[in-house]
Amino acid sequence: MKIIVADDEAPARFLLKSFLEDEGFNSENIYEAADGLELVAMVAATKPHLCFVDIRMPGVDGLEALRRCVPQNSGIYWVIVSSFAEFEYAQSAIRLGVTEYLVKPVDPEALRACLARLKLLPSCPEQDPAIAAVLDYVARNFNADVSIADLADLTGFSPNYLSALFHKKMGETFMSYLTRYRVTEARKLILAGGVSVADAAKTVGYADVRHFSRRYHELLGEYPSESREPGKS
Repeated sequence: MKIIVADDEAPARFLLKSFLEDEGFNSENIYEAADGLELVAMVAATKPHLCFVDIRMPGVDGLEALRRCVPQNSGIYWVIVSSFAEFEYAQSAIRLGVTEYLVKPVDPEALRACLARLKLLPSCPEQDPAIAAVLDYVARNFNADVSIADLADLTGFSPNYLSALFHKKMGETFMSYLTRYRVTEARKLILAGGVSVADAAKTVGYADVRHFSRRYHELLGEYPSESREPGKS
């Protein structure tokens, strides 16, 4: 697997690369870019599977690099890296279709959870039979009334144990994962056009459009109706 780490700070690139090597990725397949232009060129040259992109870089920043790269490279997994103070930039990247982000300074456990959600970890958590069953169930039934109690019956664990296990393995609560999954699917429908916000909400499991819009706004920083405005990605 080819990976690009794009950050203008050499120590940050070194640290993230080291974490990736610790997770079993081959160092020879991990490339480094020091700015947005270098990232754009490297993506075209190496055709990576995964890119970590620092939002704030000199010249062409990470956000502009994503605007140039994401539409033409649908098969790449993109992970943005930002500080808490830059979350507004992170929201813009999420609107481009990037669903994963890490907060600086990157923590190895947060990285593991991120890779697990993308199903890219060599020994990733969803290989745990219980977690694999949960993720598969969500993928097939995310628009239904899904609860941790239902999944506990499916896996044979108690709701409390499964909830704790999911949080430990995936780095987020089950409801957080389900909400993000639903909102991501809804956004795909909205951007594709041909459906109303109400229909998109209903399709992904929300009967209350206002509740759906609040969740959408919390995750993406904009309301569903704004996603389809001219000029929006």
